Amino acid sequence: MLCPLQAQQIADADRLTASFKSDWPDLHARLVALERAHGVFYGAIANTGTPEGAPRNEADMFRRLNARLTATASNSDAEADKGYATLGARGAEIVRRTHQFHREVLAIFAEVGTADRARALDAAVDRYLSRRDVALPDVPKDMTILYDHPYTSFKDDNFNPRRERPYPSLVGFVWASHWFQLAVQEPLELGNRTARADGLKVVTARFERKLTGGKPPDSFPTELPLAPSISPGLVAVHPRAAAIIDNLNMMHDVLADILLHPKVADRRAAIEQAVAQFTDPRDRIVEVDDWITMALRHSIFNQGGPALGTMTANERNNAGHAQHSRSARSMPPRMQ
Repeated sequence: MLCPLQAQQIADADRLTASFKSDWPDLHARLVALERAHGVFYGAIANTGTPEGAPRNEADMFRRLNARLTATASNSDAEADKGYATLGARGAEIVRRTHQFHREVLAIFAEVGTADRARALDAAVDRYLSRRDVALPDVPKDMTILYDHPYTSFKDDNFNPRRERPYPSLVGFVWASHWFQLAVQEPLELGNRTARADGLKVVTARFERKLTGGKPPDSFPTELPLAPSISPGLVAVHPRAAAIIDNLNMMHDVLADILLHPKVADRRAAIEQAVAQFTDPRDRIVEVDDWITMALRHSIFNQGGPALGTMTANERNNAGHAQHSRSARSMPPRMQ
């Protein structure tokens, strides 16, 4: 049973997110639509190799994901719910809770004054972590967690892993959506509603161009978007909240690898093992400075480019993925 203080904090958080939904309805609707599209994606790739066979037609599946962005808002989405169910009860709840947490983080930037944001984010993180069994840790994990599990879609090539995943446009949609979810934080930091609305139009237009095969960086990201690269303002104000969001996006990638791999004998067991690893606050933990450096070495440009700034060329450090080797850790990112 909740104590009066906890009940009050939950009520305050509910009012905050309700205000965010009311003040920024288009943004809120798109965030929810992307979360549901992720569920549809899971359901599709979970049927790979089965009689249902989706997504045998990748172009059709991409259109179905994209259609979520313009569909009339509703209170439920059976196809998305069925897709999340492929992750098991615990995995699905973690994903849903963390999506909800991310929306609360954005609501804090939109609705809470600058001086009070860190305190509000502290409270949001603490509430999220109050159920440790269905929460991702508030400390960053090393990106090697993507590369060295049994079902990874990356092939190691002298510390430069290459993705060998089927359905590249579906994965591109998911990575572009991660970019959008991170990028919208930056306009919400701006000082007045007009500037915020203009900034959100820029982010939304860039996201839509990514889905139509524009010229990089207005195309599918070729690296997983991470908070230090795409949402540096969040990292500066509250690295704990940003770490939770990055851990979710990395877990999305590993769960997709498991669902897509043709030789997984027991998908549910493999998913449960991955979820246990991601929820362990001691496993693969890195220092905040190493996390930021790691993200930047994977290139802001390749991760989709900045939310509002302009970047026309890849600034990637020559070391590339070599930052995962011990000898490269001391090398600073090279920015042009």
